[in-house]
Amino acid sequence: MRSMSAVRAFNGAVSNKLNQLPQKFSRVIPNRLSLEESISSFFFSRYELVIANEESEKQVSYKTRHKVYCEEMKFEQKNATALEKDKFDDRSINCYIKHLPTGECAGTIRLVLPTEAGLALPLEEKCADVIGDGALLPSSMAPHSVCEISRLAIPKEFRMRQLRSRILPSDKLEKLKKKKNVPFNIEHFPYLSIALYLMATSVCLHLNVKHAYVLMEPKLARRMKAFGINFTPVGGAIEFNGKRMPYRLSTHVFLEDLAKPLKGFQRTINSELQSALKAIGNLCEPRVNNTIRPLRIAHAA
Repeated sequence: MRSMSAVRAFNGAVSNKLNQLPQKFSRVIPNRLSLEESISSFFFSRYELVIANEESEKQVSYKTRHKVYCEEMKFEQKNATALEKDKFDDRSINCYIKHLPTGECAGTIRLVLPTEAGLALPLEEKCADVIGDGALLPSSMAPHSVCEISRLAIPKEFRMRQLRSRILPSDKLEKLKKKKNVPFNIEHFPYLSIALYLMATSVCLHLNVKHAYVLMEPKLARRMKAFGINFTPVGGAIEFNGKRMPYRLSTHVFLEDLAKPLKGFQRTINSELQSALKAIGNLCEPRVNNTIRPLRIAHAA
């Protein structure tokens, strides 16, 4: 009898220990990543964010723009320097995405700042006539409160990579499709374009820019709505390398409108850029600032 009691006591102790294992393992093994976490994990395992300040960094953006706008799209003439730049680059912040495995630039974007009262943004020079409400013109606002996001360029090989890449494993992707609660197609997620816009918006928010203007294709503006990035039209269409319209993005409502699965991605991007954003300081002042401190690369998590 004593032997049977001992056996039962032993079995009870083992059973109790086994019941505790899931709790103990849950402390050691993290839960499966959420969609927000999966997007950030995928992106930052492959890419790095750079805010360019030194001339060598700026030239990475200029070379990428030449490759896309002059060589691939034929929007601009090729030139001997293989650099695509204009008069607005002297008062712009250029940003780009670096592909970690190859070191290549996977995409670039810039913010043009009206750093001196009376200096027009590129958009206003091209299409002021189609902006019917004068109050919507950038020049009607305080110079420090507006900027223009332009020159988004992603080389062809990375545009193709973006289409082929899968953010999620097949099993998780199928589960999400069945739930139908994601506002955009995660299977063909334009993560480079989204990251560039989120990066530019982080700079805008840091500089307290209230409105960012963009000259873009209407179909791209419509597509961005699925991601909660709402570009509001401020004028009619013009012909400029195809049909383009002037839009405005209100940065103060941007974070509220952003699609829920992208909010974590935006927070991670903003966190990764903190040291570089601090180095920028405040460039949106009614004067030209020629004493900008060197910026550091924001390394991937």
